[in-house]
Amino acid sequence: MSVNASLFSQSWYLVSALSPRLRRHTAIHRHIYRGEVWYVLQDHASGQFHRFTPQAYLIIGKMDGQRSLQQIWEEACELLGDDMPSQDDIIGLVSKLFSANVLHSDTMPDMEALDRRHSMLARQKLIQKIKSPLAVRIPLLDPERFLNNTMSIVAPFFSRWMAGLWVLVVGLGILLAAVHWDALAGNLSDRVLAAENLLLMALVYPFVKTLHELGHAYAVKRWGGEVHEIGIMFLVFFPVPYVDASAATAFRSKYQRMLVGAIGILIEGFIAALAMLVWTQAEPGLVRALAFNTMLISGVSTVFFNGNPLLRFDAYYVLADWLEIPNLAKRSGSYVGYWVKSTLMGVRGLVSPAASGREAKWLMGYALTSYLYRIVIMMSIALFIASEYLFIGTLLALWTLWGGILQPLAKLLAKPFSDAQLKQQPKRTWAVISALVLVLVLLLGVIPFPYATYTHGVLSASENSQVRVRSSGFVDQLLANSGDEVEAGQPLLRLLDPTLGAEVAVLAAQVREAEARYLAAMGNRVEAGIQQELLNFRRQEYRRARDKEAALTLVAQKSGTFILPHAASLQGRYLSRGDLLGNIVNFDHLPVTVLVDEDRINGVRHRTRSVEVRMVSQQQRAFPASISRIVPASTQMLPNDILAVEAGGLIVTRPDGGAEHPQAFKHYFRLVLDVPDAPRERLNERVHVLFEHQPEPLLWRWLRDLRRVFLRQLNV
Repeated sequence: MSVNASLFSQSWYLVSALSPRLRRHTAIHRHIYRGEVWYVLQDHASGQFHRFTPQAYLIIGKMDGQRSLQQIWEEACELLGDDMPSQDDIIGLVSKLFSANVLHSDTMPDMEALDRRHSMLARQKLIQKIKSPLAVRIPLLDPERFLNNTMSIVAPFFSRWMAGLWVLVVGLGILLAAVHWDALAGNLSDRVLAAENLLLMALVYPFVKTLHELGHAYAVKRWGGEVHEIGIMFLVFFPVPYVDASAATAFRSKYQRMLVGAIGILIEGFIAALAMLVWTQAEPGLVRALAFNTMLISGVSTVFFNGNPLLRFDAYYVLADWLEIPNLAKRSGSYVGYWVKSTLMGVRGLVSPAASGREAKWLMGYALTSYLYRIVIMMSIALFIASEYLFIGTLLALWTLWGGILQPLAKLLAKPFSDAQLKQQPKRTWAVISALVLVLVLLLGVIPFPYATYTHGVLSASENSQVRVRSSGFVDQLLANSGDEVEAGQPLLRLLDPTLGAEVAVLAAQVREAEARYLAAMGNRVEAGIQQELLNFRRQEYRRARDKEAALTLVAQKSGTFILPHAASLQGRYLSRGDLLGNIVNFDHLPVTVLVDEDRINGVRHRTRSVEVRMVSQQQRAFPASISRIVPASTQMLPNDILAVEAGGLIVTRPDGGAEHPQAFKHYFRLVLDVPDAPRERLNERVHVLFEHQPEPLLWRWLRDLRRVFLRQLNV
């Protein structure tokens, strides 16, 4: 109870003679939240719960229909001492209990007021359903009798052996999913939104979700609760079964309440793991497709919806019980309003919804993160659907834009005209709002912020400097050492192919034989023509063999420094045609090769004002650079595998690309940078590259990013 400036109220005479009592359909439970005792009043008729302090409970406990409010207040003042409630506190408590329809009085009820209250509550529920596609519920039936009759069958599943089996199966499912991730995630949107797959999802979805919701119902029954409502909830236009498990709120143990909230997630995780086992063993066909959709439904809904506490589904209630902060979402919103009024608007005398400073941090953090996540997840779903069904996705995006951004903004602007506390200080209120709007406009649309693109590159020689094996063979002799200055045409290395010499000798003999036959057939034009063709063929084979034999000696194609890695281990080693042996490098011009994400190439190409390079081995020193060349076509090929994540780089590569030709998942543009002052000691060293762009306001940058998202997802 709050401590007011005065114990007395001018309205006390209107209620002091009332002798109220709680209705028979109510019950009170003692709970402990964050080390403090609270009392929870349960209304069995409406399924609602109301939380009160011990001081309020003392007053409610005296409402027996015999004592008047005057007597109750006097006794409370005597018992509570310094914590005595004011008459306004008593009036507020009684009003709350009457509004909840849990209090009966000796006076005749105001039927007109009750009717107005019922109509107002119905309108509020309807508006809430229209505002969000995630909260439209249609009750269908009362499952209490069915649950009572079948509880004995389900009870063994609430045991330790089942918990151990769950850990084993789900752990195996996660391991298999990691192993087969590429096959699971490849081309996901096309596979999921295909018409035939949507039909399979429609068949699997009700089955999985029915088991999910029955899990909640049986968990409530396991600890003595009642479940009186089961129905359909529309989740992003898709019907999903639900049960009203609010009776768990009355459970004294928070761990029982947490398990009731988490049981659906546990069931879906178990189903997804079983489906993963089936998917890995089944042949392509209907069974495998059903297993895939079962995994998709159970896994995606768990990660993004039921298993995410930022949305008001299962994990939200688990988090609220774990933190011991009942009604977390509503109180978070109330705390944000309190903080704005008390801190920004300077309204005095407000009571914080948070019981402590630590709880205040949780409330503020949850309010901000849940709001942002709700917007992000709804827009992501809208874009995902719009990639296949543009009209439906656009409607959902507009709905989210209105309900998540425009409507709250409109309410915020209307607050100074509707809130009684803010209307008492209009100058301060409008000054704060104007200042906030001005700061927002300046920060987002006017003030330029530093803008840069960061990536990795590699200090490498150009491709025409590579020395590749031209003919397969065993290394016989090194004719030049690594680090030697060589001239164009100078021999570098000699290979040996024992079979090639014999092949050349055989082909030479075949050429001589073909020449003799041709000379012998000179008197016969037809035969001479045939022998001429055979002779030409033999000569071509002989020339190719001689070229291969000559190619066993590698020669320098240009002048420069010969770089030969692993020279000590080359002797006697077999090299295949096309293998990279080394480089002939001109250290006066050693460029840096960079890959830039295709989403960032426009800024790099048109808005770069300076480029900075830092060697991995000398990160404390920055080297100025300039863009020498931009390859006009994007690529997934990496110029050097040192840029891959596996080697410490930034680029995620495809596992099917192979070690010789690593490929990135995304498309990149290749740039060549000139870095005149860069050290040349280590070829193929990774470097940090920073492209500094012209500073610009954040709003224009975000608009470009948004446009890229639409181009990539919708091609519009």
